[in-house]
Amino acid sequence: MSTPLDPQLAAIVAALRARGAPPPFSGSAPQARARMTQAIMQARQRHPLPEVGRVRNVVAQHGGVSVPVRIYEPPAASGPLPIVVFFHGGGFVLGSVELMDDIARKLCRDLRAIVVSVDYRLAPEHPYPAAHDDALAATLWASAHATQLGGSHAQVAIAGESAGANLAASAALQCRTRGLRLAAQLLVVPGVDMARDTRPLERPGGDDYPMLTPADLRDIARLYMGSRMDEAAGFPPSPLRAADLSGLPATVIALAGHDPLYGEGQAYGARLAAAGVATRILRFEDMFHPFFGFFEASESARRANDTICEAFGELLHGSPAPHADNMSRP
Repeated sequence: MSTPLDPQLAAIVAALRARGAPPPFSGSAPQARARMTQAIMQARQRHPLPEVGRVRNVVAQHGGVSVPVRIYEPPAASGPLPIVVFFHGGGFVLGSVELMDDIARKLCRDLRAIVVSVDYRLAPEHPYPAAHDDALAATLWASAHATQLGGSHAQVAIAGESAGANLAASAALQCRTRGLRLAAQLLVVPGVDMARDTRPLERPGGDDYPMLTPADLRDIARLYMGSRMDEAAGFPPSPLRAADLSGLPATVIALAGHDPLYGEGQAYGARLAAAGVATRILRFEDMFHPFFGFFEASESARRANDTICEAFGELLHGSPAPHADNMSRP
């Protein structure tokens, strides 16, 4: 990589390596989740959460599937407002609505939108297609209840980070097949190919990408796909391998330079644009994979997060459709 990692993020990586932090998916799933919970909750004590108007937990139900969701409303909310169905990251194994509470709050505040954060089922206890089924059910529920939520059917958008971006992209494709047109989609560091070949991602000398390595990607595929690994090369679960991407909503894709998923996110953006989808790609060359949630730890990560929210907010609030471009932030 020609652009060095942001110094504040590099310091975090160095501290993790100095204390011998284990790989994120090592040990049992409960052990991995406990480590993530401890790290996030310790970091959260140092900064107040972004303020929103109201937060409430409900259960979204559609087609026999019940999914817990957390609904965030912006301060002084007055409808109709855009509705953003959000899927957290964590490799289909880690993360939760509670752990990504700060991200959802910032999206709600900065986008001036109602955010429906989805607590989809996690692997390996609930392997593929559990998370995909939950994502589609939550999206269809939000569309069906848009008026009650304070928006309208024409204002329902979708967003996700990492594995959550896979769920968002997959739900958008499935909604299109059902004749439901979403307003927009935001895909942050998307992992859109569950059958990816990780060998070209291995770097000389064993210096893998920080925070998400090729080995981690193999763990994710193994833990989520389980006994159905032979389905990984199709859609779902791999939006990049879908036969037809036409008719999807205007899209913002955010990529991190120090991320093994950079290439497939870029490839998905190129395929969307080739299919006639208005697509804007934001490239943040000094960021690592989970930068979207590090806006309190790094000034550069905050600027990147703000830029993403600004670009997506333009779609949600009726600005002209985006164009494909390159954007980096120091």
